[in-house]
Amino acid sequence: MFKQSMLRSTLLLAGGIVLTVVVLIASEAGNIRLRQGYTEVIQSQQVQGQITSLLGELVNAEAGQRGFLLTGKESYLQPYYQALPRINALMGALRNRYADDPEALKLFTDASTAVNRKLTEMDLTLIYGKRDVEVALDLVRTDFGKQTMENARRGLQALLQREAGSVSQSLVFADRDLALSRYGIGLLTAINIVLLVVVGLQHSRRLALSEAARSELEEESARLERMVRARTRQLSALASHLQRVTEDEKTRLARELHDELGAILTATKLDMHWVRGRVQDTHPDVAEKLTRVMRHVDQGIQIKRRLIEDLRPTVLLNLGLKEAIGQLAEEVAARNQWEADVQLAEAAPPLRDDAAIALYRIVQESLTNASKYAAAKRVSIALACANGVLTLKVSDNGCGLPADFESRRTSGHHGLLGMEQRVIALGGSLHIDSAPGKGVTIRVEVPLTDAIVAPPRSDEDGSGEAPREAPAAGPENIQAAGPGHGAAG
Repeated sequence: MFKQSMLRSTLLLAGGIVLTVVVLIASEAGNIRLRQGYTEVIQSQQVQGQITSLLGELVNAEAGQRGFLLTGKESYLQPYYQALPRINALMGALRNRYADDPEALKLFTDASTAVNRKLTEMDLTLIYGKRDVEVALDLVRTDFGKQTMENARRGLQALLQREAGSVSQSLVFADRDLALSRYGIGLLTAINIVLLVVVGLQHSRRLALSEAARSELEEESARLERMVRARTRQLSALASHLQRVTEDEKTRLARELHDELGAILTATKLDMHWVRGRVQDTHPDVAEKLTRVMRHVDQGIQIKRRLIEDLRPTVLLNLGLKEAIGQLAEEVAARNQWEADVQLAEAAPPLRDDAAIALYRIVQESLTNASKYAAAKRVSIALACANGVLTLKVSDNGCGLPADFESRRTSGHHGLLGMEQRVIALGGSLHIDSAPGKGVTIRVEVPLTDAIVAPPRSDEDGSGEAPREAPAAGPENIQAAGPGHGAAG
């Protein structure tokens, strides 16, 4: 449909352009004819002026002739002598004017013959008048001069009438051309108005279609944006839920390792201690084997403790975030031979378990990245609280992140994404400052809302510190003693 509309518009515009060109050509032809007619009118008016002047010069010449014949004074001949060259010049101009017009040339020849006869008559009378005035007057009284003058006047009047008719005809043609020009201009104006209206309507229709398409696109874009935001919230909620589930699972595993495996290892150690006490004197080689097995059991107990600490740090549960971060920094610094600078604000309030474990995992992940990838020699950890915002900053002096680390955060490098997701779940923000060769600084800011700060609890000593559940005393810590012997767990 759009193509058909475009085709109709193109054909309409092409037809309008062709019609406009035709009207312009016709109008220009009319203008040319108008200029030609105007030129012809001017020339006819000039010819009429010349004919009138010729007739006037004839009258002046005749008046001079009659004055001389009546008075005999030479002074009266001055108009006659002045008129003769003017008459000859006007006759020559008229002859040239009618040279290309046979019909007008015939009329001019007749008039010219009459004028020449009049001039000849006046010349003869003057010749006779200078000899004998009475003879000249008798010649004048014959009315021959009057007839020749009338013939000359009629011939010149015929030329005047012809020129007047030519002017009238030219004016008629000019009026017709002017009317055609007006009609052409009116038609051209009407065509332009129609074209403008059609183009305007089509443009309005296209604008309406474009506006509708744009509105539809905006609605679709808004819908997709809402879907993206909803999906992002869902994924964020899912990630937070998975992290909580993971932490809960770690807590459950730590509790089972502590309760089940710890009890088994401790019971095994007690039983083997008892057996070693019975066979120590009679079978020293068996007692030595039992001692070795008990050392293996002790190693298993240490491994169990380390696994429990990795799954759910007991220091974090029992003493709080500051002590857990301090212990973690000391252990990692000792293991990697780092210089550690730990600054933990005393004014930091106690946090809920979810917030505490999230911040602890961020510090743990930051130190893990520094030990694996940064080749750092010094790390610093700062925990501060001001204006209702808890700020955690972890820095190292390692090799820093690559220049494209922002794009690589979404392509298989999930450590930073995990930290960012933990911070988002707390309602805070995470900032990473790094440059190649200048280390990495991870800054976390979390608002101290009721969802972050642990509610105060009253206890017997009035400290207000929320009591934490201490892990059950493991039987592996029991110092078991056999008959006459004792062994530290």
